[in-house]
Amino acid sequence: MSAEEKYPLLIGHSLAGRTRLHNIEEVANFICVHGQYSDLAITQKDGTPFLDTFGIYINKIADMEYREELLKVLIPMQMEIDGTNRIEEENDEKEKTDMNEYERLRRLAQQHRETYPPGTRLELIDMNDPYAPVPSGTRGTVKFIDDMAQINMEWDNGRTLPLNSDEDSFRKLTEEELAEEQNDGMDEDNAPVMGM
Repeated sequence: MSAEEKYPLLIGHSLAGRTRLHNIEEVANFICVHGQYSDLAITQKDGTPFLDTFGIYINKIADMEYREELLKVLIPMQMEIDGTNRIEEENDEKEKTDMNEYERLRRLAQQHRETYPPGTRLELIDMNDPYAPVPSGTRGTVKFIDDMAQINMEWDNGRTLPLNSDEDSFRKLTEEELAEEQNDGMDEDNAPVMGM
């Protein structure tokens, strides 16, 4: 005999009066409709207490097998009323968004590692940092790419702020510019020292 067959008629007691309940769906509906206004009691047809609620939630119940069957119907209805289904949907959506963002950053970091290996020379065009950006036109050397796809730099002016390719603009130095930098460095190193 199923849990529902053991109790072919239950009586719901609410502020609206007594209600005859013939199945689990009617019991769940009774709890969700009337439990929003007060605590409820449900008895067997002879008046024996069967279930009582704290609002729309079960407080005590006489038959645990019946409770398991009732919860299958009741919980989705409760979630609709108290908004937890929307929270779950939002959390699922956020998790999907987070996973998509994580995957995007992972791919972007891999792309940056291939395009800007350590030692690559870059010139900053513009840094989107409202507090203390590295000045435009500053050159620097790539140190490494982190897992958030930020290009960690050692700027020629001593700063170490990373580049964010989603917000900052920059460019790789050309071969000519790299050769020019090397020549400038050699001229300084190899310049004769004037003595007195």
